[in-house]
Amino acid sequence: MKKLAFAVSAILATSPAFAAQVLPGDGIGGNPGAAIDNTFDVSTRGTLLASSSVSGTALTFAGTFNSAVYRNTDGNIDFYFQVVRTGAGSAGNNAIQSFTVQNFGGYDIFAFRDGSFNQAGFLAPNNPGTFTSVATRSFDGNVAGVNFGSNNLVGTENSTTYILRTNARGFTAGTFGVIDGSTLQGVTFAPAVPEPATWAMMVGGFGMLGFSVRRSRRAKTVLA
Repeated sequence: MKKLAFAVSAILATSPAFAAQVLPGDGIGGNPGAAIDNTFDVSTRGTLLASSSVSGTALTFAGTFNSAVYRNTDGNIDFYFQVVRTGAGSAGNNAIQSFTVQNFGGYDIFAFRDGSFNQAGFLAPNNPGTFTSVATRSFDGNVAGVNFGSNNLVGTENSTTYILRTNARGFTAGTFGVIDGSTLQGVTFAPAVPEPATWAMMVGGFGMLGFSVRRSRRAKTVLA
């Protein structure tokens, strides 16, 4: 029994993601935001599946939102996001306060930072203060995001790279919002169940397996 307790303690102690889970209601309505883990294990990054960069001008800032999707070494989907401020807006020049991404309802989220990530068009951060930001999530769990706190992006600063590690096995289109006194919105990535074709292949595979088992059983009956 002592050995089992020790094993469980060891697993929790070596799992940085355990302390970085983003729960519904974090950072909303006076609740504190969730801690973002600074110890992302790059050996678990996995394979790049898709990336995008969306640029635009809002009323009070101009910027670019970088997104990427990786299938990590556990086979689940990680979402990478970065905000790059490129200058003033069409009617003002406010600091960028936060960003949100939608359609994450029903999925677990663990939040990480990777300050050395420079793949898929992402930039090295030039606002180190964003390392002290917190993750947020709406009460229904659908909208996740990051609040930069007192380290808002000004001038041509860009944030560190934020990684939302999920238990999703696929991804689809989602939407983002970069926010200060105004909002820049666009298309990014979000979790999804596997595509119907993938499910069909899985179901077909299980069906063939069942047919093979039944055929094997009949053959054994005849031989007996």
